[in-house]
Amino acid sequence: MWSLGAVVYAAAMFHRTSLAVAADLAEERFGIGPGALSLLAVYQLLAYAVLLLPAGLAADRLGPRRTLLLAIALVGGGQIAFALVTSFPLGVLARGVLGCGDALTFMGVLRLIVAWCPPKRVALLVQLVSVIGMAGSLIGTVPLSLALTGIGWTPTFLGSGAATAVLALVVYAAVPKDPAEAGQAGLTLRELRGELRTVWQVPGTRLGMWMVITSSFSFVSFSTLWGFPYLTRAQGLSTGSASSLLTLLIMANMAMGPVFGQLASRYPRLRVHLNASVIAVVAVVWTTLLAWPDRAPAALLVVLVLALGLCGPATMVGMDVARTSNPSTRVATAAATVNLGGYVAALLVILTVGVVLQSGRQWGLPTATAFTLAFAMQLALFLFGGFRIFGWARKVHAREGLPR
Repeated sequence: MWSLGAVVYAAAMFHRTSLAVAADLAEERFGIGPGALSLLAVYQLLAYAVLLLPAGLAADRLGPRRTLLLAIALVGGGQIAFALVTSFPLGVLARGVLGCGDALTFMGVLRLIVAWCPPKRVALLVQLVSVIGMAGSLIGTVPLSLALTGIGWTPTFLGSGAATAVLALVVYAAVPKDPAEAGQAGLTLRELRGELRTVWQVPGTRLGMWMVITSSFSFVSFSTLWGFPYLTRAQGLSTGSASSLLTLLIMANMAMGPVFGQLASRYPRLRVHLNASVIAVVAVVWTTLLAWPDRAPAALLVVLVLALGLCGPATMVGMDVARTSNPSTRVATAAATVNLGGYVAALLVILTVGVVLQSGRQWGLPTATAFTLAFAMQLALFLFGGFRIFGWARKVHAREGLPR
């Protein structure tokens, strides 16, 4: 069950990040600029964010089997549509459908793990699922870039979407009905709102949400859309070099996921310190890079992607705080709540970067200067998020101690 869930999540991650290396081709295909390009990723993340809470409730109430079947249908169908359309509005709609399926995927996989795996191993197994998911993102860098160059837009995205749809047959045949879901599907809308309110009132949920927000927004915005254009346009790297750095980003994420998972499982009281340390490192590296007077040396760009590679595992640590603060019957709802905060923040950053870049083009600013101004917007969010983590950690310690 864990292996199947990991494969499904890897497929979703491939499709989530596939736009990153196709950004330049997307501008040509749809005849758009940076501002409109950002809307492709924004609407995908917006659909993801809007559906997160319903996805968490669905996974908790309906079980992983039906949740994952619907997720795969939406992800595969969205990518197939994106392969075929040439109109920008239809492209936005296709990415939105994909984002809806993406939201359902992780909630279904998390519920699958909780239902079938030992409780003491859940934190590690969720991190390992994230590692496998990064393998999907890895396929979405150099191999996807080569495929787009070699066989073109439509065959590449059409083939990947069709291959993903086949996973639905495997899930249908292999995943039995979750015994824990019996009798849970009949809740009224009022009772569902009560479930959300109960989860939100848990201090550990709030702490986990700010940990997820502050450790994820830069990583998501960089890996989903703006990293590749930043490396090629602002830093002057070749397509191959930029793809290699995005590959290194994903490999760092994969390498550190199990380490963070072991630490979170064995030393739960260190989770906040671990998350906050990653946030501080990423903020310092971004500040150094943005203050650099000219194009940054290759070593500093490597340091940036290695630091961002820690963000995925750090985000999972924040989700683990929310998970262990709530009962097992609400784990997907709690995860959806904190994940929603992270993706709303990432959505705002992606949109802000696109707006600043578009304005910089209209004002005649050099591309590197426009990117510097755009990415500098992140620093305020790092600072504010750090204060919120500190405040909620104090409240959790004062009331109940960090959840184990």
